[in-house]
Amino acid sequence: MVRAAADDVRFLPYIYHKMMEKLNERTLWYLAFRGALYCRCFCINDNNYADWPSLPPIPDSLTTAEGNALEEEILSVLEVPPGKMGCVIGRRGASILAIKESCNAEILIGGSKGPPDKVFIIGAVKQVRKAEAMLRGRMLEM
Repeated sequence: MVRAAADDVRFLPYIYHKMMEKLNERTLWYLAFRGALYCRCFCINDNNYADWPSLPPIPDSLTTAEGNALEEEILSVLEVPPGKMGCVIGRRGASILAIKESCNAEILIGGSKGPPDKVFIIGAVKQVRKAEAMLRGRMLEM
């Protein structure tokens, strides 16, 4: 068993090298940017990330590319009042799934991995604002 695990670990650099060959400049930037946003979701601090490195800027070569312009993406953190998380999620997650589909934004709920009273929304500015409005509406119901 230990030998099989050691063989697997020795194979990891090869997998990493092959994976990095397939990534272009756009996907590498996207991976770094989204990784930084995800870290901010589950490493909450009180100083609004002042001591964190800044988010990676969009490379110049990608901003001048025609046709496939990148949109600015943001992270929004919504505080959910006590007892309202059930309204936000809905029965069997129906409410949160409907909001995700209609807004095309990524919505993460703290739960066991993060703060239980926060909802994190990642995506383009327009999509995030739409999701925020829908989630606030769900919190006001009932």
